[in-house]
Amino acid sequence: MKRAAAALGMAAGLWLVWQRARRKRPVSLKDKVVIITGASSGIGQATAHAFAAAGARVALAARRAEPLARTQAALAIYGTPTLGIPADISREEDGEALLQAVLAAWGRIDVLVNNAGVSYGGWLVDVPPERVRALVAVDFIGPARLTQRALAIMLRQPPDADGVRGHIVNVTSMAGQVPEPGMTVYSATRRALDAFTLAVRREVSGTGVRLSSVYPTWTTTPMVTGIDEAGLQRAGVLWPLEHFDAPEAPARAIIDAVRYNRRVVARGGPQARLAWLAEWITPELVDFYWRALVDLPAYMTLMRRLGTGGSPQAQPLQPLAAGEKLAQPG
Repeated sequence: MKRAAAALGMAAGLWLVWQRARRKRPVSLKDKVVIITGASSGIGQATAHAFAAAGARVALAARRAEPLARTQAALAIYGTPTLGIPADISREEDGEALLQAVLAAWGRIDVLVNNAGVSYGGWLVDVPPERVRALVAVDFIGPARLTQRALAIMLRQPPDADGVRGHIVNVTSMAGQVPEPGMTVYSATRRALDAFTLAVRREVSGTGVRLSSVYPTWTTTPMVTGIDEAGLQRAGVLWPLEHFDAPEAPARAIIDAVRYNRRVVARGGPQARLAWLAEWITPELVDFYWRALVDLPAYMTLMRRLGTGGSPQAQPLQPLAAGEKLAQPG
């Protein structure tokens, strides 16, 4: 019995060593067919450059045709084939048309990067219902449906030289791991997409299809125009040594996820990592931080600019005075 247990333990150890060595062997991106949503600016644009520089064939998708065309033209320096496909991933017909256009051009889909997203900030009671619906449609339902469609294609196609049938990367956010006031619905969609990704990864384990989640932190993109590090530091949200990432940083994380089959790649400095750890071990400590150390009205003033190009939204709801009750609707 002891010999059998020892043999089983040795076999398990060898299997783990082999799996670790296998994961560390990078996958070649040369001539891979890559779809990137939200590719006209920010993280998506930087990711398109990173894949094209690695020799991949890149299909760019975004709602805005003109910025999309400019991004596609900029990729010409790499000498790799590209496609520019205007698409709104919250629309069922656009998602299907995107995948079919790529299949018609290149015959397979090796990588799907679900990067497209929107965000609106401020006090939850001030967020219009149409924006709540837009956030859920673009930030969760759109990538979930695109994943569902792409997965069916990848499972049917033959594996590549590395034994991989396809890889889906869902770009979520550290705001999904450490939910922040002022971006409540956005945080919820990011947490939902991360759980979705993990569940699908387990569902297709052993099929040759891979899934990864990438968690960007504060990143300098059009989404955060009007929100600066200094303002967040004054509000007590951002520590002095914590800084915004350039879009190239999460782009490198996405590339790393594909090349090394990373389950999760998280961005952010010490503050982001400590907050993530605290959220899972002692969430009450995170509650205390927001209650005692953050100037919430000042922070909410900044968050009203989130996703608006720097223009404030409606006036924020002021905190209730002691003993005051929230007025009930009509």
